Amino acid sequence: MILYAQTSGEQSTNAGSLVPVPGLSFTLPEGVGTLALVILNFPNPYATGDANPGGVFGISVNGAVSPVTACFTNEAVPPSTARVPTTLVVGVPLVNKQQTIVGMWMGVRGSTVIIDSPATLSAIVS
Repeated sequence: MILYAQTSGEQSTNAGSLVPVPGLSFTLPEGVGTLALVILNFPNPYATGDANPGGVFGISVNGAVSPVTACFTNEAVPPSTARVPTTLVVGVPLVNKQQTIVGMWMGVRGSTVIIDSPATLSAIVS
């Protein structure tokens, strides 16, 4: 089984802690003794700011934020905003109840992270 969610339109955040990405969530089925391979992909994000701008990306499972994250940062005061493709891959053990998976993101050091192309959250469950 493959589960999939995708963003649309331009979105941004300057949150100082991980917050949900609108449109990136789904529910994993129940199942004991197996693993869901969850992939969070931001193909063209960029960040603005003047203190090494960047972004951190993660997931939450039933509201609990995973300690596994992906991130990027730029030089101290970048002359232009660089696109930095960022992908996170996490194995989520299935349990005997459904679990809600949510894509999360935040800015680094007060920067604003921006996406203007679709970001995706997907899972492969076998």
